Amino acid sequence: MPETNTRPLARVALEALDLDEAARPSVPPYPNVTGQQLEAGRHLAAIHRMHLREISKARMVLRHVAEGTSDPAALIEALRDMDMSQNYRLFGNICGQECRMLQFHHDAEEHHMFPALEANGTDNVRCMVAKLREEHLVVHELIDRLMVAAHALGSRPDGPSFLKAAEVFDKLEAVVRSHFGYEETGLKEALGVHVGYI
Repeated sequence: MPETNTRPLARVALEALDLDEAARPSVPPYPNVTGQQLEAGRHLAAIHRMHLREISKARMVLRHVAEGTSDPAALIEALRDMDMSQNYRLFGNICGQECRMLQFHHDAEEHHMFPALEANGTDNVRCMVAKLREEHLVVHELIDRLMVAAHALGSRPDGPSFLKAAEVFDKLEAVVRSHFGYEETGLKEALGVHVGYI
């Protein structure tokens, strides 16, 4: 697939897609932040927890399919009578749904939250937003790759397709967890001070 402006990381090998965590700038604590100002950061963290719960559901399906075992959890109970190809398809569908939700979340940040932080924030905040935008490129590339892998898995539910989807999912999960943690920690005060909402 050729590299395009919309996918600048399309040619980067999966194992090389990372967030360069060592290059992350930080935002110093704000003095005298009010409880109301901290609410925006708590709201962002709550949105992230929702996404992480969905990722955990996909992880449960992945583990179930990989092990070929049953699990008493409600999600796995629904899978008990399915054959392997149906389980592969279900994993692909769950990944596809969460990819769309993550894309929507990042689009909201890119078009609303980040511009407000850039316009109203300090130089430190603007540096952090620039880094978060770079990280979004990595997350979006992994979302695109997982969508392709999930679609392939739905079309051809076999072991190799499942392994490819699982490999991309593993990378996306690690990147998203790291990105969310950095964003929540770095912006927990700045959001309320400079934006007031998310």
